[in-house]
Amino acid sequence: MGDFSGKTVLVTGATSGMGRATAIAFATAGATVFAVGRRAHEGQETLDLIRQAGSEAQFRTVDVGVEAEVAAVVAEIVARQGRLDCAANCAGIDAIAAFTDYTEADYDRVFGANVKGLFFCLKHEILAMRAGGGVIVNVGSIAGEKVIRGNGIYNASKAAANMLTRTAALEAAEHGIRINEVAPGPVETPMLHEFLAHAAAAGSALSEADIAAAAPLKRIGTPEDIAAAILFLCSPKSAFTTGASLSIDGGFRLT
Repeated sequence: MGDFSGKTVLVTGATSGMGRATAIAFATAGATVFAVGRRAHEGQETLDLIRQAGSEAQFRTVDVGVEAEVAAVVAEIVARQGRLDCAANCAGIDAIAAFTDYTEADYDRVFGANVKGLFFCLKHEILAMRAGGGVIVNVGSIAGEKVIRGNGIYNASKAAANMLTRTAALEAAEHGIRINEVAPGPVETPMLHEFLAHAAAAGSALSEADIAAAAPLKRIGTPEDIAAAILFLCSPKSAFTTGASLSIDGGFRLT
């Protein structure tokens, strides 16, 4: 995954799933990691796993949908470390329902985290990196391109996240900042389990095995698959890549 010794990294959504795996991967690769998320207990679990792997990190409780909290943690990182080298914006939520069953609260909650929250993160990360450059990777989804039934608001939020990524990449390039997106397919996370539970409650017999069978590579992704892609995009090996969306989905979007 490369050597990130001496690098300062911010990882949002680090309390579970892809964010947690990314925080662990960066710490294991030698980075000074600031992991953030909304749930302090799960954040401590992330720190414990990092320490078990022989590394260290710090956790801060942050709601990315609140700009003041995002600005404060980025300012703290810069004050303590002198710079921010990389950021992995992994925070995101879902709301699963038939299109006409969604409520205004569902819309506000999903777009508040997946779009507004991402915008706040990008804004303050770019401001922190302007002096010395840096790399940002956003976690999007193939749902921003491939329609997934029962995920209408989530699909739309991830399409918006892709455009935020591309626009920010264009404008930040003059400051030596690269910004890319990973677009996961089905990944073994709590969000996938929630989706399957909702499907079961609606009378569907859809299972993880069914989803895996639908992918050309015949498996569901792991959080570590996504973390590896994020570290690649943050490494010098992708130095000529910006504004890109890298599908990490086992070929699922091709079906």
